[in-house]
Amino acid sequence: MHEIIDIPWDVGPYATRLADAGVKSVIRYYNHRNSSRLPSKCLTERELEALHAADLSVAVVFQQRGGADGNISDLNSANGVRDAERALELAAKLNQPHGSAIYFAVDWDYFRTSELRQIEPYFEEVRRLLGNDYKLGVYGSGTVGTHFQGLGLADYIWLAGALGWSGTRRALERGNWTLFQKYMAVRFPFADIHYDGNIFNPAFASFGQFDRAAALDSPKGEGSAALFRVIARSGLNLRAGPSDTYRIIQSYPLDTIVTGRGREGEWVKVDIEGDGDADGYMHRTFLEPVSGGLSQELPAARKPVDVARAEMELGVREIPGRPNNPRIVMYHATTTGGSAPDETAWCSSFVNYCVEQAGLTGTDSKWARSWHDEEWGRDKTANPEDGDIVVFRRSNSNTEGGHVAFFVDEDANSILCLGGNQGNRVSLMRYPKNGRLGPFNYKLLSIRRA
Repeated sequence: MHEIIDIPWDVGPYATRLADAGVKSVIRYYNHRNSSRLPSKCLTERELEALHAADLSVAVVFQQRGGADGNISDLNSANGVRDAERALELAAKLNQPHGSAIYFAVDWDYFRTSELRQIEPYFEEVRRLLGNDYKLGVYGSGTVGTHFQGLGLADYIWLAGALGWSGTRRALERGNWTLFQKYMAVRFPFADIHYDGNIFNPAFASFGQFDRAAALDSPKGEGSAALFRVIARSGLNLRAGPSDTYRIIQSYPLDTIVTGRGREGEWVKVDIEGDGDADGYMHRTFLEPVSGGLSQELPAARKPVDVARAEMELGVREIPGRPNNPRIVMYHATTTGGSAPDETAWCSSFVNYCVEQAGLTGTDSKWARSWHDEEWGRDKTANPEDGDIVVFRRSNSNTEGGHVAFFVDEDANSILCLGGNQGNRVSLMRYPKNGRLGPFNYKLLSIRRA
């Protein structure tokens, strides 16, 4: 089963079996009243206790229709007050820890400017009433989530599974999401109940889940995955193995979103079911990264610079214009503040990614000079070796910043560096130890070793 599931049914009786099946977190509902179709939709104290007893974390979403079927009047100012007050009543009754999140559903594809403005008072009231006690999440389309996050009215964006809804694909590509409801109506392996499976964006420390005592952070990678889009116009075959000689399992049409779990040469291991296991292989030539990325397959004893060299072989570079390279967004996701456009300086995010892939701890900062300022590792400026981390001050008359990369070689006046954001790509470039390159002056601050 998926690690993060959402479900409108009481699953307390199945809590232990869910945990045994690999579930880590269950997203349940708050509402005003249950319906005859969903008589146990609202989370109860008994169910919450059963879930926590099975070591499952919980997240909650408020939904009482939520504007579904075009009923936008559900999302007005008065209902914002009513829904927020009810959510807070339930949160108090269930002892939901402060600092965790309450999501509010916008269960329809509202995309017109007039519609978004009409909904704004709803979230203004919800934000006012939740105050600093709870994080505010928005469930809905990419357009809805991005709009309210931009207004400061959403901390988390939970993308509904409808990829045709406005702005959703764009939000995925930009990394501007916390949860994505990727797998719809999946059947329990041990009961006639269906759930939705979700992917977590590891750019965030949490999606607002909690246990008995506190809001929780998410272990890196939990519930997360790399997403790819099929770009073969006539569709793409899923094969039983990493070669054209293996049998075709099924063909998937253009624009299908699939989950990557690993790579063997030119072939991507693809998880269709979303249960964490590979269902077959697709040739990566016909897959375009949508969000995140796959780690390179390297020896277990790899060093950070080995990871960097593998990334350089991939030809990672910025994409001109508005699109972002999802792999650079992934580098940013390893640092505080999470994902960011590929135009955001990414040399430190790249080094952090490589260091973490080698099993070490970086600075968790997008600031290049953090490696020097925080005295990361040991100072080896006097006797550097291949793969050490070089930190420069970079400045001109208008700006003061830095650059960080991996040491490759040096002469009396310069250092050959392997790094990200060097010529807008992962590359080898030579930087002066104390001198000018292009519009900037560089000065070596230190060379660090783990």
